[in-house]
Amino acid sequence: MAETRFDAVLTADLLSNTHGGVRQGTRLMGNLDLSAAWSGDNGWEAFAYGLVDAGGGFSETYSGDAQVVSNIDAPKGVRLFEAWVKRSTADEHLSLTAGIINLNGVFDIQETGGLFLNASHGIGPEYAQTGPSIFPIAGLGAVGEWRLSDETRLRAGVFDAVPGDPDSASSFVGLHLSRDEGAHLVAEAEHNFPRGYVKLGAWTYTAKAERLDGQGPEQNNSGYYAQVKYDLYREGTDDQGLAGWLRAGVANSELQPVEAYVGGGLVYTGPFPGRESDAVGLAVAQARFGRLYAESLGTRLVPETTIEVTYRYEIRSGLSVQPDVQYIRHPAGDPMTEDALVVGLRLRVGLEAL
Repeated sequence: MAETRFDAVLTADLLSNTHGGVRQGTRLMGNLDLSAAWSGDNGWEAFAYGLVDAGGGFSETYSGDAQVVSNIDAPKGVRLFEAWVKRSTADEHLSLTAGIINLNGVFDIQETGGLFLNASHGIGPEYAQTGPSIFPIAGLGAVGEWRLSDETRLRAGVFDAVPGDPDSASSFVGLHLSRDEGAHLVAEAEHNFPRGYVKLGAWTYTAKAERLDGQGPEQNNSGYYAQVKYDLYREGTDDQGLAGWLRAGVANSELQPVEAYVGGGLVYTGPFPGRESDAVGLAVAQARFGRLYAESLGTRLVPETTIEVTYRYEIRSGLSVQPDVQYIRHPAGDPMTEDALVVGLRLRVGLEAL
């Protein structure tokens, strides 16, 4: 039987850079997600997802960090973020999805890290810096997934290498394919075990990219990532208890500023009696910059490290507030920039809370 579901989520971040970085200051950022999901007979599904972004720029203006303090920090605009159809076989061993796809909704997903505000805990900065089909602008793509067993899955995708309209970040939709821009290819293997999973991924662009030392274009705009998640302690349901994760990734330092990333953390869901849906977490994210990038700036760079502490308090289903503190050591890798301290509050209001 066919079924259609609608959802709306408003996310607002009030962030203040209280010390260090570029300059002190406060900014309110907002993001409205509107989605519709349809499932039909014979393994057919469809999904549409629109974004309304009120504007961002907090990291650029205040904290000065490269990893981006808030994962809703985006240029102002109304955008069609996803619009795809999916067909699965009757035994669900094989599926194919095509349309406008959020790559990070399929690849390099980190559910535990999704609690945190910092963008590096959603997708690694060594990958995000290349401009793939991710928030806030997605492009055309096709993804195939194979379920080899109940524990092991393989997935692969091909995407437009330059999603959206390069001349207008605020365009509602910008679809174009160019031989010169090429394609973006990504593959991932996932193995699940009783208390977690391991994921290994690889990605590449078919077109050449300019070297950071100005010595012309080069192929090999590619990288790798790995992540592991493990439930350290379970309390009551599977959703409650202590979970940890670790993620690492590398990119070609001759073509990209961030050559390596490592991050991870701990999240405790249901930390207090009667607060089963609350979550408290501690996370660390470190981005290392390549030598050629530092030389192109004419300076010496050191790793940028962000430590984040957060607590999501669920008032009722679909409505939560989340105090958050981030300490950023060496924003953008500049040893001369004073460490930044960002305090903030996130409000999330879902359709079910209305």
